[in-house]
Amino acid sequence: MFGLEENITGMVQDPALVVFLVLFFVFILLAYKVVKILVRALIISAIAGVFPVFSNMFFGTAFPITIDSMLWFAMTGAEIYFVYHILVSIGTIAEFVMKPFSKGKMKKVEKVIIVEKKKDNDEKGKES
Repeated sequence: MFGLEENITGMVQDPALVVFLVLFFVFILLAYKVVKILVRALIISAIAGVFPVFSNMFFGTAFPITIDSMLWFAMTGAEIYFVYHILVSIGTIAEFVMKPFSKGKMKKVEKVIIVEKKKDNDEKGKES
């Protein structure tokens, strides 16, 4: 109908369009992740920036409540968040990379230990 099928098959056969769509999808995913991280960093910065006020009211500290001190706490909170996010990302990547090595070998080692224990128990039973 209206040549729609021909247009769709023509688009799928064009490798440049397929690559473009894949790159567009990857761009959307990366942009979403970046915006999500930046929004979280902004929230943490706002909370950290209010910390001197909270600390003075509830803990009786003597932090000066100026724009400079609040910006310093906000920036420090953002830096701590980014360091935390980087460390968590490294841990996730390391866990992903090590997963194939650890699970398979652990199962094989556990199986060998179980088989050896059975052999030892059988030999002890035969000796008695």
